[in-house]
Amino acid sequence: MESGHTVGRCEFEADNMNDKQTLAAATREEVNNLSEYNHTHKETDDNTEIVIKETKKEAESVHRTAETMEDEKDLSVNGVTQRKTDNNREEEINGGEEEEEEEVKDLSAHGLIHRKKDNKKEEEMQEGDEEEEHLAPDGGWGWVVVVGASLILVLVDTVGQCFGIIFSTLLLELEAPSAMTAWIFNMFGFLWCMTGPPLGPLVAEFGWRRVTFVGSIMLTLSTVTSAFVTSPWELFFTYSALGGIGCGIISNISYMIVPYYFSKRRGLANGIIMSWDCGGQLLGPLLIQYLQTVYGFTGSNLILGGVVLHCCVGAMVFHPVKWHTKKSKREVANISKDDKVCEYGSNLNQNCSSSCISRWMMMTRLARSTLADLRVLRSARAVIIALGATFMFNGYLNFLAFVPFSMQLSGFTLQEAAWCVSVSGMCNMLTRIVVSTLTDTYYFNFRLCYLTGSFTIAATMIMFVTVREQVWLAVVMGVWGCGVGAFMSIFNLVMVHYMGLDNFMPMLGATMLCIAGGYLTIGPCVGYIRDASGSYLITIWVLAFTVIISFFLWLFMPAAVAYDKRKSAENEVNNKYNISVI
Repeated sequence: MESGHTVGRCEFEADNMNDKQTLAAATREEVNNLSEYNHTHKETDDNTEIVIKETKKEAESVHRTAETMEDEKDLSVNGVTQRKTDNNREEEINGGEEEEEEEVKDLSAHGLIHRKKDNKKEEEMQEGDEEEEHLAPDGGWGWVVVVGASLILVLVDTVGQCFGIIFSTLLLELEAPSAMTAWIFNMFGFLWCMTGPPLGPLVAEFGWRRVTFVGSIMLTLSTVTSAFVTSPWELFFTYSALGGIGCGIISNISYMIVPYYFSKRRGLANGIIMSWDCGGQLLGPLLIQYLQTVYGFTGSNLILGGVVLHCCVGAMVFHPVKWHTKKSKREVANISKDDKVCEYGSNLNQNCSSSCISRWMMMTRLARSTLADLRVLRSARAVIIALGATFMFNGYLNFLAFVPFSMQLSGFTLQEAAWCVSVSGMCNMLTRIVVSTLTDTYYFNFRLCYLTGSFTIAATMIMFVTVREQVWLAVVMGVWGCGVGAFMSIFNLVMVHYMGLDNFMPMLGATMLCIAGGYLTIGPCVGYIRDASGSYLITIWVLAFTVIISFFLWLFMPAAVAYDKRKSAENEVNNKYNISVI
């Protein structure tokens, strides 16, 4: 402020100085004129000379005053300029410090903005997940998916659960030992289950349909190539490897995709696909027995290969769930930007994975995702579900595979064995329909249903070896089918019920991994027991004992639920304590 007043005063004095200089110049000119006038006219008087002298004195004094004012002006201007320069320097220094402070503030604000954006994105993702759960189609295209999944499961079980009907005649003719027969079937089951853990990451990477198409082609090749085998060892590749991986991929995807299309009607949709899951067990034995009678082993397998190729038809309708989910405009905008590259239930990176990501990195990512999914086994509930399913599957599926062998060695024909298996499949289907419909009711008890099913399976397996008439064998197999239907109708629903939908796919993958371990241990041991004892009675009793173990495990489910709740509460308290300390 002071420098501003000083500059203004100097400017005012400079204006006065200019006026005086102008006056002095005019006075000189007047003096010159007077001199010229005196010189020309030579008429002067004393008064004029006095005036001229006084005028010259005044002009000289004015000139000196003007020079003094110019010096003062220069000094003032120099002082002001110096002060301006100093002020500018101070302002530059202060400005630099302010700019640094502003940059620090900008960086801090930038970090806060990023953290806010990240938190906002996480909140939007969580809100989107919650909205997707409530906005599941619950109909519409979801019923088309149910039809496609049911078709696939029928065709898969025609190959998987009819192992004894397809290969019993061939293996008995080749005099294959029971241990080798058990290894062929259980290796098939092992590879079937091993597709479970990496299947979630594979679906996220390539989409539902692509993975299902690959599995359908593998299953078709398995059935066709098995038609030309001449040794039991060849079945390890044609049936166990190709068939196990192919069946595992397409059957597990059929189980996985349906719960994402339904929320309120999930039990009904699950009942439909689970009822048709045993459709292959109902229709397959009679169809295969008829084809082998008319066309022989090779011809029947070739025709069966053409039949299972129709799994590709079911795979065509496995659209990503987001295509049929109602969303708000904001969510649609987010999908259009983000989900062009990443789309759960379809592709995380379909278009640019080949150019942006190497195969090694992709496999590493799949392995990490698979290992991350196995962390679900830290829960006591998850351990009971996984181990219970392991003993259950290995018990009743190995029993079903040995039924045709046991009945033919007891004097029954392949046709009679096929009828018994078909009766069990029909009762299995009816039970699944009833139980799956009841799962949507409020009073349905999953644990009681599981215990009832496992006890029925174990009891009928023990009774099977004591019956000698075909009618009673069919009755026993029918009751056995009811027990299997009660178990299978809630097989995937118990995972959602006890672990939640978010943990469904990791839980299913971990369960399939445990079942695979059982196929490598329980199944082959049963085959060695059959060869050592020479009797199917002890073998089937051992299998019944494995089902009883599953029964006893589920008696501890309430304790496991209470333990997990207590552990979760302790973790929440510890997390709050850690946050407060930090």
